[in-house]
Amino acid sequence: MHGLASMRVKVSLMGDICLPWPAGMTIHDGISPPPPVYLPRLPCFESPTPMMWPPGLALQQNKLTTTVFHKAQFVVLESHDCGYAIPHVTIPPTNVNLPLIIAFSKRKVMFSSSKVKANGAQIGCTELAGPPVPLPMLCCASPVSLPNGFPSFNSLHTVSVGLSAADIAAGLWALVCSVLGSVVSGLDGFKGGYEGLAKELVGAANWKEWAFKTALGCLSGATKMALTADGKLVRVEIGSGYAGLRLSSKQLSEGGSKVEREYQVGPAQIGLVHADSPKATTSDQSTLSVGSPIGIGSSQHSETYDSNGRLAERKTQAVAAGGAVNYYSGDTGAISGQHTTTLQADGHATSTTTGYAGSSSPAGSWGMPL
Repeated sequence: MHGLASMRVKVSLMGDICLPWPAGMTIHDGISPPPPVYLPRLPCFESPTPMMWPPGLALQQNKLTTTVFHKAQFVVLESHDCGYAIPHVTIPPTNVNLPLIIAFSKRKVMFSSSKVKANGAQIGCTELAGPPVPLPMLCCASPVSLPNGFPSFNSLHTVSVGLSAADIAAGLWALVCSVLGSVVSGLDGFKGGYEGLAKELVGAANWKEWAFKTALGCLSGATKMALTADGKLVRVEIGSGYAGLRLSSKQLSEGGSKVEREYQVGPAQIGLVHADSPKATTSDQSTLSVGSPIGIGSSQHSETYDSNGRLAERKTQAVAAGGAVNYYSGDTGAISGQHTTTLQADGHATSTTTGYAGSSSPAGSWGMPL
């Protein structure tokens, strides 16, 4: 499948409004008091949101470029999720489950271009009229998440990326694995353990459900790697977007591999990455990032070693993106800025500061056809 011609898909931007289709509707379970009456399969209206959704941005569920722009806006990357706190209203609205549904909402991009990258990650792809099939986002629902989310206006953009048949197949298989995980976890043999808020915070009701969903996640990543030469062979997660641990091992299409660990508590994340390149060089990187509803700031330290194990380069980097950049640079016309200091093995150091111009107010474009 590697040799099949690419198809063109329009990029999605931070201001693109997305919602479930049709009419913003999904299905959720409910409980109506008093006395408690369980109401399965309630129709539910979900609020439209911009891709750059403030609660998801604060918890770093939004995956967006920081130095690559189109129409003065960040571009959506792989694994982007609008995230938590999307308003929902079930019919009838007397559903005591609504706070839990809203607190753990999801609207996630499932397709990406393995050959087109920005800021080290694949460009995320979702389009209602995508070739040769629609490319949906995965929306929260019961008993399984539904692949019926789409951005409204990205077909009007002028920038597109190549998406191969292998990329589409990998995205479709990821959707199948997600649905299969929810279906099997609902069977009698997997029932018992945590429920409600505790289950959502931990990420699974019991160890059997966690192990099965983890195995499916690894299978999905391995399939993507086999199809596109770029995927996560191992992907282990516990917790939620509020707090959790994540471990992955990734093969890169350009050659080499990465082992990534991520620890999160609220808006703060610590990331540790070890990478091996085809040239026998290695690098170790640690990143501390803190999110907010208006932007993200991060501090990164990395060291690169040559094939003989000698230190070749040491780099520190500070990045501010979104409204947070104004606190660092004072430039109200920029929405991304970074400061980099590089120390070569010979002791020579260079320092650069760069501001990337974009919309002076990212929120100013929300709700607009772009």
